[in-house]
Amino acid sequence: MRASIRPTPLSGTVSRFLSATKKGKKFMLSGWRSILGVKEVTPAIGLAVVAIFFTLQTANFWSSINLTAVSSIAATIGIVGIGVTVLMMSGEFDLSVGKNFAFVPIVWAILFVSNDMNEWVALIIALCVGGLVGVINGFVTTYFRIPSFIATLGMYFVLQGVNNLLISGHQLVMFDPSTSMQLLGGKIEGTPFFMPVLWLFVIALVFWFVTNRHAYGNWTLATGGNPGPAKAMGVPTIRVKRINFVISSVLAGLAGCMQFAYLNGVTQAQGSTYELLAITAAVLGGTSLFGGSGTVWGTVIGAFLLASIQIGLVLIGAPGSFYVSFIGVMLVVVVIVNMKIARYSGGTA
Repeated sequence: MRASIRPTPLSGTVSRFLSATKKGKKFMLSGWRSILGVKEVTPAIGLAVVAIFFTLQTANFWSSINLTAVSSIAATIGIVGIGVTVLMMSGEFDLSVGKNFAFVPIVWAILFVSNDMNEWVALIIALCVGGLVGVINGFVTTYFRIPSFIATLGMYFVLQGVNNLLISGHQLVMFDPSTSMQLLGGKIEGTPFFMPVLWLFVIALVFWFVTNRHAYGNWTLATGGNPGPAKAMGVPTIRVKRINFVISSVLAGLAGCMQFAYLNGVTQAQGSTYELLAITAAVLGGTSLFGGSGTVWGTVIGAFLLASIQIGLVLIGAPGSFYVSFIGVMLVVVVIVNMKIARYSGGTA
């Protein structure tokens, strides 16, 4: 007779336990991948860690003065960063936003303050002039097919010279209160915040809708991710890039006008390094350097992260130059981490 081995109740229990454990591990792994696949999670965790660290290191990190400083810095970086994010999603860069950040309010101040033009007409003209910078950047990049890095770097130097020519190193100051200045940079009553932070969330909401709920958002992602197939499917990739260059320039100029309204003055040095800070905020927020992927709310979180680090380092007495060095190191580390997370979660870097 052939002997047969019957499974005992104990062996069946062990098998079911091992099977359940394996399924549990797969479920947890899938859950973690889903969480890490949300691009805003990583910068949000980073912001929380930074806030906790400086809260423990300083006694007044959450004071009204510091909340004003952090929110005001984050607002201007964030608004510029949103325009840069949309452009990066389409696979291009704009290194001229820092100089456009000063150029547009300089034009506005010359028309409005120095020549007594109607404040709203002057603002619209200034923003249109800033938008023209984007038109030129987009045309040069797409028509001559040169890297946007080079095209916008050239515009950076052009605007630097124009800004110097317009005000010759002086400061344009607005002493008299006006409706436009109050609307763009005035204090929000009953809070430590100023209008730019409110505008930041309004603009973020608008461009979140455009990039996530509108066909133009799909066009932008397709243009940056797979331009060849996108063009073959009828996506106007050249037009998308040119429009995004204009968006980037207009938002940079608008943010500059908000800072002018908030500070009641503008100089040619306004916005220095903002082109790098805006890109850094976008990358910290999960926007890909290679196009085809990005998140507006991630950029907003990245802007608050940069602002919190800047103010926090001042509060603990760190040298001013340490901030730039720290941001540089953090940028490289975050890009590496984002690429690893993208591979782990099954996305693209």
